[in-house]
Amino acid sequence: MTNQLTLVTPPDDITIDGIRILAYDLLPEQSKILSDVLKSLDIKVDVITYIANSSDEASWVLDKKQKCSIIIFNAESQDQTMIGYLAAQPGSFYFGNLRSINFANNKSITSSETIKTIMEGEASKYARI
Repeated sequence: MTNQLTLVTPPDDITIDGIRILAYDLLPEQSKILSDVLKSLDIKVDVITYIANSSDEASWVLDKKQKCSIIIFNAESQDQTMIGYLAAQPGSFYFGNLRSINFANNKSITSSETIKTIMEGEASKYARI
């Protein structure tokens, strides 16, 4: 298990160090997959997960995007402007169908193992520091 898992929602923030994830507009079943993986990880670094929805202030979402090394989003969200923006970011991965811009980002999450691999890769960066 990780050292500490922290969930942050608007308008809050947190200043501890760790792997930062932006989870944007996930469906309940997508959130459960992410949560289950995070709870089962055996990494020695704190994980901060920002939980954002399409109804949240865009400025808060964009600020948290800047702080995160991993972005996980629901490609089928109603806010396709934000989805296009997030899809173009480094470290972004998605559930669902990315529609017309899937050629720009092929990092679809197809299973919990995909998330586990992403997290272990990010945790390995902390081990080198």
